[in-house]
Amino acid sequence: MYVLSSASRKKMKRLLLCFILLTASRQAYSQALDQLGVKKGISMNGSINASTTAYKANGIESRRDPLAWYLNGNININMFGYAMPFSFSYSNQGRNYSQPFNQFRFAPSYKWARAYLGSTSMNFSNYTLAGHMFNGVGVELSPGKWRVSAMYGTLLKAVPFDPLVPESYNRAAFQRNGAGVKVGYESNGDMYSVSLFHAKDYITSLPYIPADATISPKENVAVAVNIRQHITTHIFVDAEYSVSALNRDLRSEKNAFDSSRGTSNFLGNLLKPTNTTRYFDAIQAGLGYTGSFYTIQLRYERVAPDFVTLGAYNVVNDMRNITVAPTVQLFGGKVNVSANAGMQVNNLDNSKASDAKRLVANINTGINPNEHWTINAGYSNFSNYTRVRPLIDPYFNNPLDTLDFYQVNNSYNAMLMYRTGDQNKQQAITLNSSYQYASDKSSAKDAVANLSKFFTSNLSYSYNLPPKTLSMTGSVNYYRNTSAGLNTTFMGPSVNVNKQFFDKTFRTGVTATYNVTKATSESNTTNNTLFNTGLNVNYSPKGKQPEGAAHKTTHNIGASVMWMLRGAAASQPGYNELTSTINYTYSF
Repeated sequence: MYVLSSASRKKMKRLLLCFILLTASRQAYSQALDQLGVKKGISMNGSINASTTAYKANGIESRRDPLAWYLNGNININMFGYAMPFSFSYSNQGRNYSQPFNQFRFAPSYKWARAYLGSTSMNFSNYTLAGHMFNGVGVELSPGKWRVSAMYGTLLKAVPFDPLVPESYNRAAFQRNGAGVKVGYESNGDMYSVSLFHAKDYITSLPYIPADATISPKENVAVAVNIRQHITTHIFVDAEYSVSALNRDLRSEKNAFDSSRGTSNFLGNLLKPTNTTRYFDAIQAGLGYTGSFYTIQLRYERVAPDFVTLGAYNVVNDMRNITVAPTVQLFGGKVNVSANAGMQVNNLDNSKASDAKRLVANINTGINPNEHWTINAGYSNFSNYTRVRPLIDPYFNNPLDTLDFYQVNNSYNAMLMYRTGDQNKQQAITLNSSYQYASDKSSAKDAVANLSKFFTSNLSYSYNLPPKTLSMTGSVNYYRNTSAGLNTTFMGPSVNVNKQFFDKTFRTGVTATYNVTKATSESNTTNNTLFNTGLNVNYSPKGKQPEGAAHKTTHNIGASVMWMLRGAAASQPGYNELTSTINYTYSF
């Protein structure tokens, strides 16, 4: 049996006490506002949810904790035009995360000003601050045509090394703080902005660093300039240029910058160079034309090799991409066609032993001839070309032969739907299918080798009776994968039934799925079965609302039970898992 620790029990009690006090204070607060006669000037709404999940497995080792609980909520206070939203989340599962999981967020706003307090994220540009979570403060101001954003906070909290736990070497991190500002001007769809972002690791945030540790404290400064301008009524351009300076190790000697790699730029005044400092740049630009029933865009993007900004989780670098993207609407919008085609290359500085070219082409079509039929179809062709250039053998005069390697991925997809019915009875039949094949070649003219084929299809039928609040859905799924030496087939039916009772206050749902998987190789054939069923219920009583209440108060109690049974296979015994969840939500 899972038992909460003493500290967890104390924290849970404090949070539940806060919830009780909040509920009670809201009632008293509303009464006080009625007496003051300013209720219209102050309002509060939000929700609080508490849930617990129990898990048990037979036949295998448990794949999750036997008991987990969660508490989260959001509260929105509006006081005479000032909006002050607040949110939080807490769980006993938070101890499994090296970075913050239990969080709160407060975002008050008034007219053209908004502030961020707690755990939040902001976006300046794709290559400076781009959605990275931080714990701190931020502000967005939009007076008139001006746009100003700023932030300061902790991007990563310190996670120390533990010599007794080898896994800690992968989770260890320095505390990383960041600050940034963005200033822009926007008028009639035209926009001009410049952003600056700085992040730095604190060496003293880790009391102990093993000699074989692979992490190092970093510092980064990134600047971006963005322009969007309409040349004429139909022609527009946009461009963004970014420069990033990264010091990979703050412990390195200052004023020892090796300029053998990277681009020299003005950031040297903002980040003192060392022998581990590198400079990178990125540019993206577009030119578009908008017609009466069509648009077309030409885009160019180039990101330098090893481009890094500590304000983004991941930046695809070392690539140059050129694309053209037209869209067309025909027959009054009943037919819509969009396409995208381009080429992407890497190894921009010729420093790698191989380079690649990637051809991208896709087209999507949507047809809605009437209220009954919907048709969608698409095709995409993604090709990769890689040239491997072996190093020259120093003992021979002739270099080794190069190797050209091609990889082609073709995808087809289609959806056909027919709907009929009225307000008393509705029916729909839907067919979804997709086909994909990938091939490898040693040259463009060679026969296809190592061919892999994937085919998936789903046929479903839905039947709804709105007056009786009853809906039923049945479907059949089929999947087949053919590759070198192995064929895999997956198929099976599924059923879903939902019904509401007692004036739609009590909702029930039952699901059941059965799948059979068959894998055939040159040596043997294996079969595997999987049965999954579940029941969920929800009750939301319709209580009497307080007179003059600005927001509806609701209570929701829900429960679900999921049972999975996997049949025994050749090398794996059968097992089953039972997962039960109970939750309560209070909305006001």
